[in-house]
Amino acid sequence: MSDPRFFELARMPLNQRAVRIAEIFNSGAAEDDDAPSRAKRRALRAEALKESPSAFFARRIRELRHWGSPRRVGETTRIVARMIRDWAANGAFPSPGNHTPGSSGFCGRAASLAPDYLAEAYSRGLAPRNFLGVATLWSPATRAVLRPWDFPRGLTHAHTEACSISLDESFDDVLRASAGQDPDHRRDPWIDLALADLFDAGFAHSLEVRDIDGALIAGLIGVAIGGVFTIERLYARDQEALTRGVNSLAFQLQRWNFALIDMPATSELARSLRCANISRSAYGAELAGNGCGGRHGHWRISMDFRQPARSSDSFLPQKVPANQQMGHVRDAV
Repeated sequence: MSDPRFFELARMPLNQRAVRIAEIFNSGAAEDDDAPSRAKRRALRAEALKESPSAFFARRIRELRHWGSPRRVGETTRIVARMIRDWAANGAFPSPGNHTPGSSGFCGRAASLAPDYLAEAYSRGLAPRNFLGVATLWSPATRAVLRPWDFPRGLTHAHTEACSISLDESFDDVLRASAGQDPDHRRDPWIDLALADLFDAGFAHSLEVRDIDGALIAGLIGVAIGGVFTIERLYARDQEALTRGVNSLAFQLQRWNFALIDMPATSELARSLRCANISRSAYGAELAGNGCGGRHGHWRISMDFRQPARSSDSFLPQKVPANQQMGHVRDAV
């Protein structure tokens, strides 16, 4: 922690830290990642995430059915009215405390999907969602969360083909796999592409669980801001494999001094892990209290966590020297 930039971060207000972290990271990344290669990679991702016409129209129909249902007409009207006011006033950055009354957490439109803007959004407890073709920011009233030190958790004796765990090795594969499995109308290919941009900037990360042949059987994508890891995308051909993978991830996050894992409250994963629910304000306090923790940059899992956790193990993270526990580096080993 002798780098003066870390002391600078500690003194900065929370809502300025995420952007400054991105600047520090990008200043070191510029030499080995030129603009043409980034543009080419983004174009390839956009093509891979592009929906077929039938998938596009099916998702639009699901959206219209959801937001146009009689019990949601009032909520939809309030959200649309708020968006019109935001466009007319060109308002400031949305705040979770200023969510639209009677909605499920709508806070405002997303002025951008650029990595620095989204890093700032996540640092405030906001996440991008699709609303009738418009990128918007949401903060749910409750969050399903667990502490990394509350593991092992949710492991059973169910058969699984899980053989190995990795981090940040196949981000695009996990993103495509989750898109194919999850028909949620709140997703959109451009929001998935924005998550990929966050990965390039060192904020988003992927967990991959593979079988003995190296095939992807489970995975997730999340965003790390400070010491809080927010899971955004899930893929599970084998639910038990995903649970075991998350246990290994939790042990790694514990080693890196993360404070909280946040996941979709309605997911099978949250139910199997018996997550606790916390309020929007409590989640904001966690973000504020852990703004300078965590680990920025591309991740690698420690050797002793690369095998999936098993229900028969007393599988606990091993102690490591203090000088290996902390740090914000581009490649975390």
